Amino acid sequence: MSSIARRERKMSLCYFDYYYQLEEKLRIEEPLMLQAGTWIAKQINQGGRLQIYASRTLSGVAFEFWDQTPDLVPSILIENPAGGVYETLEGAGQAIIDELSVKPEDIFLLLSNEGRNPAIIELAQWIKENGHPLIIVTGFDLSRSIKSQHSSGLRLFEFADLVLDNHANLHDAVLTLPNLDPAICGTASLATIFLLQQVLYFTAKQLVQETRGK
Repeated sequence: MSSIARRERKMSLCYFDYYYQLEEKLRIEEPLMLQAGTWIAKQINQGGRLQIYASRTLSGVAFEFWDQTPDLVPSILIENPAGGVYETLEGAGQAIIDELSVKPEDIFLLLSNEGRNPAIIELAQWIKENGHPLIIVTGFDLSRSIKSQHSSGLRLFEFADLVLDNHANLHDAVLTLPNLDPAICGTASLATIFLLQQVLYFTAKQLVQETRGK
């Protein structure tokens, strides 16, 4: 293959190149993923379930993750009312809270790239006020750099017991082209599912090991 052909091929796979760099960042979070899996397994062993909620942009990821979760890891997908249309309105979180079916031992997993919308912040506040462990996936640097849309001024990560960083960018776009605005090609959904599937692996592994040890 000529040098020109190799260069053109590399340019055509620039998204793959970007994701390769992102994967290296995600690997650094291994201790946090292991901790998340350990916490989830602990709550399940105590009779709890994994409760999952996502903001609109990550709702498809949440559904896929929940749908593939084995019976060994009992889980509940919390519905985002009206497909997330009202999640930017303060007070919308109460509609989610009112529909919850919760055990004291449940652990919660919340997903949001920006972590600033009122609905998910109100849900997170309720979770912590009621003593449940809370794991979140968010764009940590992004969330810290933007203003909350909730009157409290708080963002999702400020309620979390553990934060997994999906390295989301503003508008979730990472590649640019000449004469094209805005940027294109998001990575947050892929990064989130990678993080969650590894957490699931750690959770299931621990539960299987503990079952064999009994």
